[in-house]
Amino acid sequence: MKKIILVRHGETTMNLEKLYYGFLDPDLTKKGIEQVKSARKILEKFDYDEIYSSDLIRAYKTAELINYKNLEIKTSKEIRELNFGIFEGYTYEELQKKYPKELKISQENWKTYNFENGESPYDLQKRVVKFIENLPDGKTYLIGTHWGVICTLLSYYFSTGLESYWKYKIENGSVTIIEFKENYPLLSGLNLKGV
Repeated sequence: MKKIILVRHGETTMNLEKLYYGFLDPDLTKKGIEQVKSARKILEKFDYDEIYSSDLIRAYKTAELINYKNLEIKTSKEIRELNFGIFEGYTYEELQKKYPKELKISQENWKTYNFENGESPYDLQKRVVKFIENLPDGKTYLIGTHWGVICTLLSYYFSTGLESYWKYKIENGSVTIIEFKENYPLLSGLNLKGV
């Protein structure tokens, strides 16, 4: 058996500005810190053996705040958010003006569209699933990560490929839990939030 406890990072300034960002690296807002502290109250009911984080600041700060056992936080680029390439740092309205052709293609072929200087949601899913499947069985892993990482995992394990990628509302500072029993995935917590 293996259990993964996924925590989406708290709110950032770029969330507030409604920007496309994945590899850009903003810090948490005051509200984001409070969201994560609230998540920690939920997590204190669960034991974990190891803690991982994306190497981006917002996820790492999240991991620090939820790490009530004070274990060493292991970082990995494999659990970073989707790399939006040339779209990074722009709002949807700005992209309509600056990259209208690319934006249209990204919407029509969203699963496999490779953002220029970035990657596709399909590529994101491949790297994230590989990371999770390489974690040894018999342990519980606490992971500070991102919306795209969580949604790509849920879609992979509970639908076909990327079919349900857009169908999950994963809020900042929320907790999602997937248990694997004899490699069979069970969703045992979705979008859990503290009071």
